[in-house]
Amino acid sequence: MVPVRVLVVDDNHLIRRLLGLILEGAGYASVEVDSGEAALAAALADPPDLCIIDEAMPGMSGSELIHALRLSKHPALDRVPVIGISGRAGAGEDLLAAGATVFLPKPIEERSVLAAVTRLLGRDRARAGLRSVPAA
Repeated sequence: MVPVRVLVVDDNHLIRRLLGLILEGAGYASVEVDSGEAALAAALADPPDLCIIDEAMPGMSGSELIHALRLSKHPALDRVPVIGISGRAGAGEDLLAAGATVFLPKPIEERSVLAAVTRLLGRDRARAGLRSVPAA
């Protein structure tokens, strides 16, 4: 079985690694990048099954990245589930308006992340008949 791939985008190395460890511990494959520009290139080259995107990053913000994913010509990217994350007040509204599927506030809680990932991937897999989701 091909593992489900989650693209983790945050300019903070510790948060990226924490999310990667949470995901990998639950059986997901994580791809970690530190900028919106790197995330867009990675997603276009090999579309992920889900993205976790921080709002506040230098260069391309999380909201701008989500817009770019949704407007890309790649059919998988206009519907890829996105979990937006941020510690900034009001960022949730910005991320959801940009097209994020779910918002989670920082500090990140493992249980919340895994619940959101499982719910989003389970819903999309049932609808699209895509790769199976590992048990959490």
